Amino acid sequence: MSESPSLRRPRFFSGKLVTPEDLELQQQYFREKLKRHNRSLHGFGIVSGLKVAVNSGQIVVEPGLALDCEGNELAIETAQSIVPPSNADWHTAFVNVRFVEENADLLPTPEPAEGSNLAATLTESFELVVTQENSNRGHRHLRARWLACGQPHALTVAKLRHSPQCWRVDRGYRAPVIK
Repeated sequence: MSESPSLRRPRFFSGKLVTPEDLELQQQYFREKLKRHNRSLHGFGIVSGLKVAVNSGQIVVEPGLALDCEGNELAIETAQSIVPPSNADWHTAFVNVRFVEENADLLPTPEPAEGSNLAATLTESFELVVTQENSNRGHRHLRARWLACGQPHALTVAKLRHSPQCWRVDRGYRAPVIK
């Protein structure tokens, strides 16, 4: 795991003109510091919850919390349902949770060159996707902790197997867990 040797943060003093770049740098500093803490001390995986079941033809992911390999928190506050793949060629599928930032609260900009609206806030969220790829594959496990690679990718929380009638959760699959 290669970490950046140093983080930059703004230094404030009386009389300094505070710019949007200064505030952005301060936010980036604290976000990167938290993500580095999460990666280095906790690794990646499920902190709590996120049990997966197949009910009435739907994949249901229970509420819970996890950390991805970048150190982002993946918080699912209510049960989520997604449609399983309908591709008949798939015999195995993986349920993945991916960190997403979404623009919110659009405001008109005073500068026409910047476009008509800019996001005033960012909402940290998640996306559930079902793929044929296990995103956790190739990660190392050391002393009861999954080592984060620091790269942006989804966290695989369950493996599904397709029987002739329906999809079922593979109970033999062990998702990474943070203890």
